Amino acid sequence: MTDERRDDEIVGRALSRAIETIDLNQTPYERSRLATAPARRSIFGLWQVATAAAAIVLALAIGSWLTRPTDGQPGVAASPTASVGAPTGPAATATPTPSPISSPAPTGLDHQRIYFARDSQPPISAHIDSTAIPPAPEPRIQLRLSSLLSATQLPPGSFSAFSSRTTIGLNSVRVNGETATVDFRVNGGDWGIRGSAQSLAAVQQLVYTATEEPGIRRVVLTQNGGNKVTIDQLVVDKPLAREDMFGYSSTGALGKDRGITWGGDDSVAHVGARLLSATSDGSRVVIKLEGRGPNGQAAKLPSFAAWLEQSDDQALTNGKYGLYVELQWNGGGNSNGAADLTIYDQTPLRTVTTNGNNVFRIELDDSRPWRAYVPSPSQLVIEIGGDPRATSDRIAVTAPKPGDIANSGADLTLTGSARVFEANVVWRVLDSTGKVVANGHFLTSLGSSAVWGTFNTKIAMPANVRGNLTLELFEASPKDGSAQGVVQIPLAVR
Repeated sequence: MTDERRDDEIVGRALSRAIETIDLNQTPYERSRLATAPARRSIFGLWQVATAAAAIVLALAIGSWLTRPTDGQPGVAASPTASVGAPTGPAATATPTPSPISSPAPTGLDHQRIYFARDSQPPISAHIDSTAIPPAPEPRIQLRLSSLLSATQLPPGSFSAFSSRTTIGLNSVRVNGETATVDFRVNGGDWGIRGSAQSLAAVQQLVYTATEEPGIRRVVLTQNGGNKVTIDQLVVDKPLAREDMFGYSSTGALGKDRGITWGGDDSVAHVGARLLSATSDGSRVVIKLEGRGPNGQAAKLPSFAAWLEQSDDQALTNGKYGLYVELQWNGGGNSNGAADLTIYDQTPLRTVTTNGNNVFRIELDDSRPWRAYVPSPSQLVIEIGGDPRATSDRIAVTAPKPGDIANSGADLTLTGSARVFEANVVWRVLDSTGKVVANGHFLTSLGSSAVWGTFNTKIAMPANVRGNLTLELFEASPKDGSAQGVVQIPLAVR
């Protein structure tokens, strides 16, 4: 789909610079629904293993296009003959997940996917059923978007900004290199969507669904013959990538030189690693690896490096980004591991591949922030993403979760990981007016290191304070004490 081959590092850095020019994360998606949208504002203030199901072998004309429904996600029927410029088809309906016995395990990613919004979370994908896939990228994008606009069956916990009775249609889809330009037919210029949260969700769904096409990383959205898309008071006036829409305050740094390195025990030969588990809840991926010796026994991990790169997602098993984990290998032979490819096709985890000894590659939907920590000398945990409200470039909180209920005057357990100066995490509790009603600090297991430290501690919630409170965690800058890497977790205190 691209006009030229680029070096991964150059492309990654170019994309990073493009993202940095847009103040899209100053008002994260999770808080936008609480704000009053100003008139005609610009968009650039916003924001284990899956059971093998039916794999659909595509026509030879489309080469590596392989699709399958993923167990546990609803099917969405779509018109297989929709063409660019055709009106949106009839409402899509769910289809039962086929028995995994009836089809062989998939050998490539399922790109017949559309994305649905979730409250204060990145979007989540679902498979769409179709009896035929167009052989060109433009009608494939058209097919996905038409299915999205008319979908009626959604993954649990998600919603669509588009009514199944929508009158929105597609006029045209054009592809130029890594950018798709999509023009919508909007009767009377009214999308029928109201409010900041719904408007942002609509754009998020469109961007993720259009960029599911391999080779497409950015989308230009227009309406009624090239005019700027205007959804309620939200104006879309620039090309958008997934990273412009996923709601995190930062992106995962690209390149080996910006990754994580750690010195383990390199004294024993033939020590590699095994994948213990890989899980995804749609926002957070957790990969657990364990060191193994030549006889398969648990062993201390050798030194390792982990880094994120942009992937060539036109390859059969690649996502948009790949997170590499490479362990030091000493001596010949192997650690009795076997090379393996596991296809997950869950948001945002697509595949994990390994050479069986010391190299793992985790394929992802986007470049959300990630971290690594070592809970024991023989185990390594890679975490990607999380709830955007509880995740920053230096702190990630797994408990409490946003919206949890806490008790006034009782202890509240905090768990998560952080990479902060001298292992010191500062916390404070704010009431609904922004007044600080409690504060303190605690230490993580590691400080000022390449890998992240972990924490599991308790803090005392203030007595006689109830209602909607906000728990903030951050790093105090060693230079001036200012709050860095702030996470904000809303709580209901009773």
